Amino acid sequence: MPRDYLVVDFEFTQYTKPVGRPRGFFSEIIEIGAVKISGETLELIGQISNYVNPHFYPRQAGEGMEFSMISENDLQSAVEFGEMIESIRGLYVPHMTLFAAWGDADYKVLDEGCRRHGLENPVLYEDYLDMAAWYKWEMGDNYTTGLRKAVEEQCLDSDMFWHTASQDAANTGALLVKLIKDGWNADDFLLYTQTR
Repeated sequence: MPRDYLVVDFEFTQYTKPVGRPRGFFSEIIEIGAVKISGETLELIGQISNYVNPHFYPRQAGEGMEFSMISENDLQSAVEFGEMIESIRGLYVPHMTLFAAWGDADYKVLDEGCRRHGLENPVLYEDYLDMAAWYKWEMGDNYTTGLRKAVEEQCLDSDMFWHTASQDAANTGALLVKLIKDGWNADDFLLYTQTR
């Protein structure tokens, strides 16, 4: 039986200024968008859409919020990091669900957030599918293609907002479904990465 896919996009804080970086700063998740896709039918079977309270460095969240079009009012309905982890646990089943995202940043920020909050990361690294790396491998490229360009290359309707977690997860999920319908096999790529 094919594994399901939990396609996730996080928006998170960053510190890009040349000076003034707070001691111990790390990127905090401020929004999660996720779609769960059945590996058998390729239909949507679950989703997550939440803002997440930045706990450690809330003053540094402004830049990430501006980039992601998140307002102070949006954060009034934000969940705590631990609540977000429980929502992931509700859709991700170890060894039976691939946790897919465009690039490796999403897994890293999740893992670091769990470490800083003293929580166990619910997602096994061996279940992580870096779709950007998979796309690069399948296309035989020497460079990593951005999500927006990949969506355009695959002639998908990209008439949506970008850089909101929910829309980026939806776009990534739509791309995943198209690639699988076109005969791409994520397990072939994962096997390749494990044997390198």
